[in-house]
Amino acid sequence: MRDSENTAKERILNAAAKLFSERGFDGTTVSEIARKAEVNKALIYYYFQNKADILDNLVQFLLENVAGITIDYIYPTIEKMAAAEALVIKPDRIYFADQAAAAYFMDSINKYYAKVLDYALEHRKIIRIIMLESLKENEDRNDLFKMLDYTRDSENKLYKSIVSTKEKFTYTDDLELFRFFFLLIPLFNFAAYCDEYQAVAHLTEDELKASFIRSFQIITSSLVSGSDILLRNENSAEGGKQPK
Repeated sequence: MRDSENTAKERILNAAAKLFSERGFDGTTVSEIARKAEVNKALIYYYFQNKADILDNLVQFLLENVAGITIDYIYPTIEKMAAAEALVIKPDRIYFADQAAAAYFMDSINKYYAKVLDYALEHRKIIRIIMLESLKENEDRNDLFKMLDYTRDSENKLYKSIVSTKEKFTYTDDLELFRFFFLLIPLFNFAAYCDEYQAVAHLTEDELKASFIRSFQIITSSLVSGSDILLRNENSAEGGKQPK
């Protein structure tokens, strides 16, 4: 694709992100996107099938870049620690050779989350769209759950990178719930409401980010049991559903 074509497509996506976040997906027309992007309507249909396809491209862009950040930050840590026998992944927990190894891993997780937080804030317009659309009663259009589906899809590069370690990795039901309600939703809420909260709390964005990361560290510390990180609630009833 030529540079001019790249620029035109990016303008369309940027215009759509702004309009969707301001007016909602249903309240925005393709004609309005064309005017905002300063392109003719026909060019939009050259790149995209319809308005929903534009939103799908925005969400896919977000998914792939978050997956890339995850691979860059998390997988090298897992691979290096597994090779050094400092870490062993089991279906219900991650075993560490000692508490120092567990602390090193958690430090990597915290740095990773800070990086993802920066990315979420950079693309807060897209996240606002996802949050707005998720509240509508539309089973075919809930991109929040698409985020979960993407990370556990055996064909995506993020999942392949995680499971390529020697030990078998699985997403338990408890871990799925934790990822969605205690990691993903807080992250998206923070990105979506950061500007408004900043004005109300009279804090800088850096101060808000630092406070949010501290809260994240408190939440993730609840997963640590001795020198292990639990992937399943120890109080889960026996005989429940098997890990996915």
